[in-house]
Amino acid sequence: MKGKSYFWYAYSFSTLGRFVHGMALSWVVWTLTHSPIWLSAIALLSALPTLPLAPLAGQVADRFHRHKILLVTQTLGCCVAAITAFLAYHNHLTPTILAVLALCFGIISSVDGPALHSMLVESGETVSQAVARQSLIMNVARSFAPLLAVAIIESVGNSWCFAMNAICFIPMIYIMAVVRIPNATTQQEREESTGMTSRQLFAKYQVLKEVLPQVACLSILVMPSVALLPAISLKRSELVSFGSMSSGLGFGAVAAAVLMQKNKRIINHVTTVWMGGWITCIGFAVLPALESLGSQWICALVAGAALTFSLAAANNAVQRKAPNIYRGRFSAMYLAVMLGLVPVGQLILGLSAKFFGAELAVRGCSIIAMVLMVLFAYLSSESSGGGDEDSQKRTPNKG
Repeated sequence: MKGKSYFWYAYSFSTLGRFVHGMALSWVVWTLTHSPIWLSAIALLSALPTLPLAPLAGQVADRFHRHKILLVTQTLGCCVAAITAFLAYHNHLTPTILAVLALCFGIISSVDGPALHSMLVESGETVSQAVARQSLIMNVARSFAPLLAVAIIESVGNSWCFAMNAICFIPMIYIMAVVRIPNATTQQEREESTGMTSRQLFAKYQVLKEVLPQVACLSILVMPSVALLPAISLKRSELVSFGSMSSGLGFGAVAAAVLMQKNKRIINHVTTVWMGGWITCIGFAVLPALESLGSQWICALVAGAALTFSLAAANNAVQRKAPNIYRGRFSAMYLAVMLGLVPVGQLILGLSAKFFGAELAVRGCSIIAMVLMVLFAYLSSESSGGGDEDSQKRTPNKG
């Protein structure tokens, strides 16, 4: 029990450091280039490896002990963060160097993600409790990280944001080195499960067909808009406006996560994925047109809450249907769609911003996403009348 508690504490530190790092990275790129295309390019490189590496990472997470995977990936992440801090402190960062470092982080996160995601679910009493707790931790960190990053940047410089991230990796590295949280499957089960590919699992389980297209719309057309927040911020107070919108998204997500902790049934319905996604699209479509810090913060608050409900419900649906022996691959598919398709959106949004302006690009992509989600919801309701028969035959899941 203590091992599981320590694991959640370490995950909390790691998550906070990661969001502070991301905030500082976006600001450094913007101050160096003042280019929406560079903002999109750096964000693209951070997520680019997820899609091609996800199938392999899922197989690795199901085949090998996740402690060993996380010990290696967390150590490498700490090293990259420390290098970034060192270069920032000595004013050696350039857009090209930042792009290389972002790509390194992306490769590490691609391998780290499925193993960490699977262990988080296995560390909870139930799947819904674990998903709700993960969402709460992540979104508390997301809400406070922008404010913390702004304070650090203005007081001691952006290099200390990167240094903080490196330090925040240390608790997780220590936990992986000395504390054992047993896998939910035996070594024999893990070996026997390797014959099933992610493509075969997607064809077999109806829940993946229902949920993943909805998440894909958000990943391609809406979530990349976060990278353009500096470009749509109020011109008279860019940093404050950027921080305000970022914190609004975070606090909205926290509010949603708290509600999920109180009533986990909210995320036990697939309709939450659709409704949350539609409200998110509306929020991002309206955000660029707002002209005051207060209205930006409120709009971002609503959008952040809706996005959290949608993604948490999607994650919960996928994890509840996941057999333990395939949990790594289920997690990899979810992460590949949620994060791996973001580079496609970064490219679309970056080019749109270059030719049409950041505000019109964010608004247009959000409207298109909402239309597509309505279409996918209709098609899903037409094709899933018989339910997911295969899910009833899956390996028993303790969650």
